[in-house]
Amino acid sequence: MELNEIYNEISRLKSEGAAFTLVTVIESEGSTPRKIGSKMVVRPDGSIIGTIGGGPLEHEAAKKAVEALKKNECQRIRFDLAELLLSCGGSVEIFLEPHMSSARAIIFGGGHIAHKLAPLLRTLDFFVTVVDDRPEYLGQDRFPNCKTVEISGYEPADLSGSADLLKLSPADYMIIVTRGHEYSDGKVLNFILESLEEFAYIGMIGSRSKVAACMKELLEKGHPESKLKRVFAPIGLDLGGETPAEIAVSIAAEILNVKYASDGKHVSNKKGFFNN
Repeated sequence: MELNEIYNEISRLKSEGAAFTLVTVIESEGSTPRKIGSKMVVRPDGSIIGTIGGGPLEHEAAKKAVEALKKNECQRIRFDLAELLLSCGGSVEIFLEPHMSSARAIIFGGGHIAHKLAPLLRTLDFFVTVVDDRPEYLGQDRFPNCKTVEISGYEPADLSGSADLLKLSPADYMIIVTRGHEYSDGKVLNFILESLEEFAYIGMIGSRSKVAACMKELLEKGHPESKLKRVFAPIGLDLGGETPAEIAVSIAAEILNVKYASDGKHVSNKKGFFNN
């Protein structure tokens, strides 16, 4: 596999938020299978894209690459090829560069807020999926570098049918900002709660009265109060803004607040000149 193919594969894996280790030959002495600059990509399961020479060297390098990914640590490792029972008899040093998987944010609704929020979350290294029932709202011109999932509607059957496409995970950050706030937001929230026992983050847009009515209905459906209390609704930190871009910032800030288990206070109140 040529280097440009390796780089294309790296770009694809990064766009999908996938984890991998890039292995590069950084020193080569004597007779060796591949020279300096040779690369391969190793996935978490040990499967390989590209090659640094095959055989025992590649096998041992892949094992080390998986270990480096688990530790999230860059490493330099030297192999004496004679010790690997390779007849070429030289030595190779490789550099292991882990790339961790990105957290996934799923935005239900492709409208104004999603249009501002998706690129913001991408800059924060989230892998973003946007879900909507309107194909014209899901073009790459609106959501570049994001995955888009078109559904047929927000009824329970429609959402259940999309389960294989979405493959919801407890590690996902889920944002509910559909266009039919009075009805479809609650249906999406019900779908998520029925699909997952645990979740990293769920936020739902809406007025306090709408949220209260939605929560009452979900309680009547049998969802436990303790689970509903973990839903951030109305969504976002109260930053005072009201435009789609400002709301997007408040949602992103709330997600980071949850991700890093921060108290959300002003840094100056903790470490300001008068608080030393």
